[in-house]
Amino acid sequence: MSTALLIMCKDEFIKVKNIIKSCESVVDEVVVVVTGERKVKESGDYKVLYYPWHDCYSSPLNAGLRLAESDWIFRMDTDEEIDSKNIEKISRAVKMKGIDAFVVKQRGYLPVGRDEFGVKKVPAYKGYDFAVDDGCIRLFRNDPRIFFEFNTHETLYNSLDRGGFKYIKTDLVIHHWGKLNMKDKAPYYYELAKDRLRRYPEEYQSYYYVGVSAEFIGKIEESYQAFKSGYEKYNTEYYRLPMDFLNNKRRK
Repeated sequence: MSTALLIMCKDEFIKVKNIIKSCESVVDEVVVVVTGERKVKESGDYKVLYYPWHDCYSSPLNAGLRLAESDWIFRMDTDEEIDSKNIEKISRAVKMKGIDAFVVKQRGYLPVGRDEFGVKKVPAYKGYDFAVDDGCIRLFRNDPRIFFEFNTHETLYNSLDRGGFKYIKTDLVIHHWGKLNMKDKAPYYYELAKDRLRRYPEEYQSYYYVGVSAEFIGKIEESYQAFKSGYEKYNTEYYRLPMDFLNNKRRK
């Protein structure tokens, strides 16, 4: 089975190079989607697609998918890395019969003192031992029926469900550093999350991401109300737990 590495970047070319190097033992093809204005020095060893940025994460990634020719896709972001132990799990996963996609743990390490919903102590990695684990699909079959949706917090779940594809959880961990510099990016993500809710009010996670991004920039009451709206609409732990967390924070 062949595997393609899919990366989207703006101008973080050194980070892209490091990711490619870390994955070279398990990937047969590399597709890089560049959304910035700078040009990368192309070597012929990987495919490069220049895609103008327009406040949407799904569209560039879907364009990159169409360039991939391998049987499987492994997607990583430029603020992530994977260690050798977890790299080995990719080779084993793609050999499993009857499975079309794998949910991995995106382990987002936190700045010191950051109080966030879902934080837990994790095995220390490069000096960090507190993080939030988010489940996301990063390894999946290269099939035109599988594609990303939504402008932010793009997801494959809907297309997998519509196509009747089977996906399972794994213990594969991707180390995510995005939360460490979220302070600068959070206002932009907050605006994207509000736009997602406006465009997709019936989508299960839209209220959640408004709540998460609002809380990060200190809009505690707006965050609580977003989680509360989601809970009233869906009546699930997915919304009740962060709503309770924010309610306690409101009382302090």
